[in-house]
Amino acid sequence: MGIYLNPGNQMFQRALNAQFYVDKSGLLSFMNARLGLDSGFVAISRPRRFGKSVDANMLVAYYSRGCDSRAQFEGLKIASDPSFERHLNAHDVIRVDAQRLIGRGGGIQNLPETFQTCVLTEILREWPDAQPYLEGDLAGALELAAEAKGSGFVFVIDEWDCPMREAADDEALQRRWLDFLRDLFKGAPYVDAAYMTGILPIKKYGRHSALNLFREYSVVDPKDLASLVGFNADEVERLCARFGMDYAQMKHWYDGYLIGPDRTHVYNPNSVACAIDSGHYSNYWTSTETYEALQAYIDMDFDGVQQDLVAMLDGQRVPVSVGHFENDMRTIRSKNDMYTLLVHLGYLGYDQLERTVFIPNEEIRREFAVSVETGARPELARLVRDSRELQRRTLEGDTEYVADAVRRAHNSAAGPHYYNDEQSLRAAVKLAYIWSVDDYLRVDELPGGRGYADLAFVPKSDSKLPPLVVELKWDKVADAAIDQIRAHDYPAALAGLSGECVLVGITYREGADEHECTIERVELG
Repeated sequence: MGIYLNPGNQMFQRALNAQFYVDKSGLLSFMNARLGLDSGFVAISRPRRFGKSVDANMLVAYYSRGCDSRAQFEGLKIASDPSFERHLNAHDVIRVDAQRLIGRGGGIQNLPETFQTCVLTEILREWPDAQPYLEGDLAGALELAAEAKGSGFVFVIDEWDCPMREAADDEALQRRWLDFLRDLFKGAPYVDAAYMTGILPIKKYGRHSALNLFREYSVVDPKDLASLVGFNADEVERLCARFGMDYAQMKHWYDGYLIGPDRTHVYNPNSVACAIDSGHYSNYWTSTETYEALQAYIDMDFDGVQQDLVAMLDGQRVPVSVGHFENDMRTIRSKNDMYTLLVHLGYLGYDQLERTVFIPNEEIRREFAVSVETGARPELARLVRDSRELQRRTLEGDTEYVADAVRRAHNSAAGPHYYNDEQSLRAAVKLAYIWSVDDYLRVDELPGGRGYADLAFVPKSDSKLPPLVVELKWDKVADAAIDQIRAHDYPAALAGLSGECVLVGITYREGADEHECTIERVELG
């Protein structure tokens, strides 16, 4: 066994040792069916911490000669596949982590040369007669070695896209790296299969890809691999039952990525594992990357971004076109490119059927919160700060502050042609209370005893705050809204809760151009 040639199964054993391991060996069945075929060139792109390296290590452990991995796989799904025995530890594997190579050869600029030198050294050590005709010719040595042993190689390249991410402005390096990979793989008789993982899809040159021999499977278009991306809902529910975790809370914090046309619900495996390990639901995203990575993109000056961010923070979806993205972190020409990049980075979810993007869950929403509040959009930052203060003042019964906050939100949310409209007032109130999602689940048109309350804020399971019931009225005094809440017994819908409920009546009188608020507290039950 070597470092790059048939490195063995130790890294996969680490994953198996973890108490949170979830069986994704269906990927091996997928790859076995493609060995020796054009479809065996597979490029997987998904966000960081979504199990890419674990899957790469699994392929290495399964295919590599020189080790015995039977015990590792006998309890997994692949063991019942008819192809299991035929390929178990039966191939020569070349495994390269491009990210790790950067530190071994004098930096990212030398990545192609470092790759070639490291792999060539081990090929010639194993097959001394595979000395290429030209010095340093890795492809030539691989061809001679494959001829000598009568079979090809399975290539597993992890983090292949690191030049696109870490040298985002160096297009010359990116082209050189892509050209190197193309020359290594295109038309190569020594390749039985090639499996590459990264965050970004393969970089395009104009309309064409330098590596168009690879079939790509991404979070935007996972094809038939959607069930192998991250942890799905059934897998997380079983983990929660096993470790005594609240599945509803786990879902709230980490669910929301919809993968493929079947809208498979996917969780970030790292975040789920961290929550189980610590017994605490929190934002584990920032433990591996700071929020500035997100902030740099949402601060970009594209028309409509601020309105879209408000909508997404409010739980809405925004239309997107993903087709023109050039699969790098530099060529961002429109908000569609920006949103598509954020999908690949894991900051936005994508609905392939609706062609919309959205903030997927509580963990990512908090990333957006920090980025927005400290970013270059002062109006949006003020909205976040004002909303947090508004919730506090509402619970304190400060009617003047609430009325003024709604007025400010009304002015911000509505254009002059739509200002005097009841739906505009509703949008303004939802905007003003946008940060209630920290503590509440918002319900539009809550069914009450007789009719529907305009808005209700139901405290989350870990919140100690009282529920809020909000009624809006147009061209009436504020007391009319409170009177309707009582007359229609809207709090009856909260019968499962105990303690106090805060009733909030908000009105706008068009003739007086005035917002008014009345707040009362009632006992539930």
